[in-house]
Amino acid sequence: MFYGLSKSRLMAFQQCPKRLWLYVHRHELQEFSEETEQRFQIGFQVGDIARSLHPDGILIEGENLVETLELTRQALAEHPDRPLFEATFQRDNVLVRADVLLPEAGGYRLREVKASTKVKGEHYADCAIQAWVIGGSVKVTGVELAHVDNTFVYPGGDHYQGLFKPEALDADLSNLLPLVPDWVAQARAVLAGTEPAITHGDQCSTPYDCPFQHYCTRDQSQIEYPLHCLPYLQGERLQGLIDLGIEDVRHIPDDYALTENQARVARVIKSGQAELDLAIQMIMSEFPYPRYYLDFETTQVAVPIWPGTRPYQQLLLQWSCHVENAAYELMHHAFLAQGFDDPRRAFAEKLINTLGDTGPVFVYNKAFEATRLSELAELFPDLKAAIEAIIMRIVDLLPLTRQYYCHPDMKGRWSIKAVLPTIAPELAYDDLEIGDGGAAMGAWREIYHPDTADSRRAKLYADLAEYCALDTQALVRLAAFLGGA
Repeated sequence: MFYGLSKSRLMAFQQCPKRLWLYVHRHELQEFSEETEQRFQIGFQVGDIARSLHPDGILIEGENLVETLELTRQALAEHPDRPLFEATFQRDNVLVRADVLLPEAGGYRLREVKASTKVKGEHYADCAIQAWVIGGSVKVTGVELAHVDNTFVYPGGDHYQGLFKPEALDADLSNLLPLVPDWVAQARAVLAGTEPAITHGDQCSTPYDCPFQHYCTRDQSQIEYPLHCLPYLQGERLQGLIDLGIEDVRHIPDDYALTENQARVARVIKSGQAELDLAIQMIMSEFPYPRYYLDFETTQVAVPIWPGTRPYQQLLLQWSCHVENAAYELMHHAFLAQGFDDPRRAFAEKLINTLGDTGPVFVYNKAFEATRLSELAELFPDLKAAIEAIIMRIVDLLPLTRQYYCHPDMKGRWSIKAVLPTIAPELAYDDLEIGDGGAAMGAWREIYHPDTADSRRAKLYADLAEYCALDTQALVRLAAFLGGA
């Protein structure tokens, strides 16, 4: 059987021949992570903006491959002086669609558009495949990759000129172009054979997460406490355990040289018993009331939304704050950006009003909240003094938890989602529609996408409010636990 190929199939082959084979022969086994789905959406939005920068361009749209190939042929013949978007080409039964073809004297410059902020290693093969296929139909005068310039500051008014930074790849591709026919032949040979016997490895997540990982690891034994449970285990210490044939932390000899923290985690895992240094109770008792428990949610977008913002800038959109006026006397306050206007001023003003002038502000990972607050202080000089006063009151529960508490079920991790089930299993993220920060970022991106329905936005708002409130409720429970309650 003769197998047709595409750029995406050849890129799958480049990552792992087994991925290509499974994609063609066992397509139904794919499982995409939420992060991968979000990456696709970001790519679509970036492509839309890239096309808008060439208003005289022609978008090739067809119902099927035959139609798009014919529409491309017609556009090349009838409009040789106009840019083409998604122009479709085929060579030796390898199909590609070009992001942008820019007419130049004697041919076309190929411009591949990526949402990344730099040229990455995998982009060279990507562009080489396209240039080889397109070169069979028209003269390719040059190849460039246009990536997002994260120093671009959006002026507003849908003016995105300068968002992309094109980089010429011609010199880099000169050695790759002759290899493309070999890649095509090798890929077809793989597809004509049986499923490749390739074991799980780095290629499963580099350069992209493979959607067949769950299938490829289905028969692997599940080690309850693998070596990566030990924090920062690497180099000679890790290799020494591998050489001893040890895979489970519980089998590490008691006299094996580990760091103090690694030894503590290993000790707790082996004993099956949590360790809590009671010295933390005295530390917690010294924090006065009222106490504030604060968490921020942000998103990052490739295409800036508000004037004065940059690509992939952390955009503050939401906060949750539980206020404990006295022991166990709690009130909840929150901010959730509404509409499409820049919410950061309202975010800051309501936060200042809620936090008042006194009392510790508990967070989990101070660097994040403190950095975002510092950015607000610079953005709004009239609020700077009040915001900086809040920063001075921040108390980070993460290093306190890491220093004084360890539980075997945490498996050497101290994220709030690793700690919380060991102290308050009833406060679970598993049942939430949005269960982690990555999902929250994705929800905000969807909210701001112009094609999102109002009913869907309302659902996302409710899910985000529930998630962020649980984050600060978790901080309340953690502080009480560390305090001996």
